[in-house]
Amino acid sequence: MNRSISFLLTLTTLGIILSSCDNLNTKVPASEIKKASSWSGADQYPTFADCQGMEGKEAQQCFGDMLGESVSSYIYSQELVANRSIDAEIILVIEVNKEGTISLSSIEDPNYVLSDVLGLGDLLEQAVEQSPKALPAVKTNADTAVTVSIKLPVQIIASAAE
Repeated sequence: MNRSISFLLTLTTLGIILSSCDNLNTKVPASEIKKASSWSGADQYPTFADCQGMEGKEAQQCFGDMLGESVSSYIYSQELVANRSIDAEIILVIEVNKEGTISLSSIEDPNYVLSDVLGLGDLLEQAVEQSPKALPAVKTNADTAVTVSIKLPVQIIASAAE
């Protein structure tokens, strides 16, 4: 009798283990993953300490203004010399990683400004890297810091070299 109880317990345990494995193969539809990872109004944009306490568009505007001011003041403190007179906009694609570190990912330059201003690409990279560290963006539905890309328009004004 002891043997049959032991056999029955082993069989029951094996059945429970095998049936619980079905729960491990749960598939989440791609549409649900996309919806969960899409930016929502409840998510927190990256921010600087001076912008804390602000929410939504106001926080986003504060972050953009402070980052733009930091980059612009660095660029304007340098003397830009160009092959031609320039008054054009470029777009900096900036990444704010999960730790709040800000870096230049790429530059959109539809007016070929980079080719006309010696060292501008390096200067822009330095300008972004000297920006203060940010508080990272947060996906609130997962309560986790995330890396985000931001497009920052910058007006470049330079005189032609004489």
